Amino acid sequence: MVGPSAQNFDNLHKSEDMRWMGQNTNHLPAHPLVKEALLKGIHDQSYNLYAPPQGLEELREQVLRDLVGPNRSHGTQVLITDGAVEGLYLVCKRLSDENTTLVTTDPTWVWPLNFSRNEGANISRLPIYDKAKNYKLDPQELESQLSLNKKSIIYLIDPLNPLGSCYDLDELTRIAEVAKKYDAVVVHDCTYRDFAFEHFLMRDLYPEKTITTYSFSKWLGIAGLRTGAIIADEALFEHLVDDQPNILGSNILGQLAAIAAFKVKREWVDQVNLVQRRNQDIIKGAVDLLAGLNPVVYPSNGNFLAVDCVDSGVSANAIAEELLRRGIFVRTSDYHSDILKDVFLKISTTVPEEWADQFAEELPGVLEKCSTK
Repeated sequence: MVGPSAQNFDNLHKSEDMRWMGQNTNHLPAHPLVKEALLKGIHDQSYNLYAPPQGLEELREQVLRDLVGPNRSHGTQVLITDGAVEGLYLVCKRLSDENTTLVTTDPTWVWPLNFSRNEGANISRLPIYDKAKNYKLDPQELESQLSLNKKSIIYLIDPLNPLGSCYDLDELTRIAEVAKKYDAVVVHDCTYRDFAFEHFLMRDLYPEKTITTYSFSKWLGIAGLRTGAIIADEALFEHLVDDQPNILGSNILGQLAAIAAFKVKREWVDQVNLVQRRNQDIIKGAVDLLAGLNPVVYPSNGNFLAVDCVDSGVSANAIAEELLRRGIFVRTSDYHSDILKDVFLKISTTVPEEWADQFAEELPGVLEKCSTK
């Protein structure tokens, strides 16, 4: 089950009681300061204007401070985008051609692969669904692949959607060394970095050829307001913005919400992680009681938990479909891989505690029903 069709998804969206536990979106109550900023923006009709093409300057500065720190190079630039995915679209479109190979993991988040493929690029997915690899990209395998390519883009999701694995500094350093050796561009997708127990930035190791993507959808919970960013050093940045699609600026309400959120980010993220890690514990506790279901990476460094279903003999898709009939929407491995069909569930954890509790309560009955089919 890659996902519901457009029509079915529209129907799901209309369901007031749906438990959205498959898209890694944040459904926890917004911080009062963020709500206040949104209401003020609506009252002032801020949306009557286009935003500046590269984003509100205050927000661009806040993203830089958050990601790069106060001692950044003056050449580091930020482009505010309509969600992180638009930034990925721009990067893949500008850097891909028939001589390019985009290298990523399997599983991965698939849409950038499609963006590059549409520009004529080849796609190489290196398998990592292996406990012996700690569910991470192996630098030696990466080097073997890069040595075959004329020109390479490394798409590195860290923490990894959908498994929750995260690279330590030594691992990231080894990947950076390989990238430098072959003059590859690294797209470091850091969408889930605020949920990680510890996180390091590729741009600190390889700034000249690293593009970092930034999302407000997950930690802040404004997925529907489509606000994100890309960060790169001057030369690479100028090449990218020469063809940016959002030349009239990105969602101004989303930017106002993000500006307000940075004032309370640390306390807000701590609270979100307190809830979502509690929810991971609840889900794992339910999974541990059921034969054949196994958490893949625990604790996860993302706001989600992957659960392998193979040993149960029950289809992951069948479990997801039965959960959906009970008002709980989760993803399966089909959404993230062409080869890992029907292997694992991915369950979002930035949700109200009662949603996680309901999932845990429903799961034994769901598994039993699917086992008898």
